[in-house]
Amino acid sequence: MLTIQEGANKIARMCMGVKAGEKVVIITDLSRPASLGSALQKACMDLGAEAVLITIDSHLVNGQLPDSVGRAICFADVLFCVTTNTLGYTKAVDACKKNGCRVAAITDVLEDAFMKGSIEANYEAMAPVIAEVEKAFNEANHVQITAPGGTSITLSIQGRKAFTCPGVLHAPGGLIGLPGMEVYIAPVEEQTNGILVADASGSGLGKLEDPVRISIEAGRAYDISGGKQAKMLADRLKATNNPNSYVIAEFAIGLNPFAELVGHIAIDEGIYGTGHFALGNNLGFAGKNDAPQHLDMVYWKPTIYLDEKLFMKDGRLVELDHLIPKA
Repeated sequence: MLTIQEGANKIARMCMGVKAGEKVVIITDLSRPASLGSALQKACMDLGAEAVLITIDSHLVNGQLPDSVGRAICFADVLFCVTTNTLGYTKAVDACKKNGCRVAAITDVLEDAFMKGSIEANYEAMAPVIAEVEKAFNEANHVQITAPGGTSITLSIQGRKAFTCPGVLHAPGGLIGLPGMEVYIAPVEEQTNGILVADASGSGLGKLEDPVRISIEAGRAYDISGGKQAKMLADRLKATNNPNSYVIAEFAIGLNPFAELVGHIAIDEGIYGTGHFALGNNLGFAGKNDAPQHLDMVYWKPTIYLDEKLFMKDGRLVELDHLIPKA
């Protein structure tokens, strides 16, 4: 188990490769522990970087950062987003990436995320596994997913590019989620069909007390049912007053063997043994759907066929599981 500062040091040095002389901005909000932003700022300054900490309101207007914050981050070399809602798909962060900024989205976490669980993973040892999963996604066209909770979905990823959150980002112009670990892709927007039963957690919902059942046709969620958290999701989508919020934007699997279900999406979506889908924006990873938010829904033990070949069985990679370091 690490201290908060030790976790921040690992994120700054190993994960993001912060160097002396770089300009670093840490964005946090009023709903996150102040200790996390402060620890990251100290870690970056100890490495010789120029580090600025910005605190914003927890609620974004139309899913976007204030213009003043957008201007403040536009020339950053490294950006940490320690926020309640993901900033990874906002226009300001996208512009920052295009300028060569390395972006770490550390979304909806508490102090434990810097101390134990996911952060203890050996990111370097997982690199070959993540590369193989990315390759498999890139080579596939058709995907079929089932899970014990009731998920049964078909989708197309033909012509789409896979992306990774490997826990390490040293090259300019990228985005990773920390401290999780995943491979993700934007499905062809009109070709996802079936039923998603999220039974682990969801963005802004925490651990799911009752499964959330989402019916999908032609790439859009048209019915959401379950308990009070299902209603919360439905209300949040409706509040955007934007039909693009209902589009299935992401298909992904978690790959961090140290991650445990804690009710915070940055951790939960990276658990090895889970998959997740997102509704909303996917412009940041080669999709075509512009929406004001990006909401992830996590489910347990996917069985996945890529072009009719078994790739994952009950949450375990068929050919790569033996390469994954065990917690």
